[in-house]
Amino acid sequence: MCGIGKKEGGGTVSISTRETDSGYLIIVSDDGAGFKQEKINDDGQQHIGINNVRLRLSAQCGGSLEIESKPGVGTTATIIIPKKARTDH
Repeated sequence: MCGIGKKEGGGTVSISTRETDSGYLIIVSDDGAGFKQEKINDDGQQHIGINNVRLRLSAQCGGSLEIESKPGVGTTATIIIPKKARTDH
């Protein structure tokens, strides 16, 4: 269990989209348990799903995934999809 599932009483997940001059943003955030980002590489897990999403976004459209989290505050994942199409595939 993670995110809002670890927070007593549950929590809130919000999804929003935004267009910028250079691309499109998809933002998913919660007010759940959060985590220490510096510890993510030392937790003994491979995080294959997150890595696959990052690789696919990059390969398909030059996009990216950014994750920010703070313990006790929550987590925000932002997918960035550039407007300019990739021409190298």
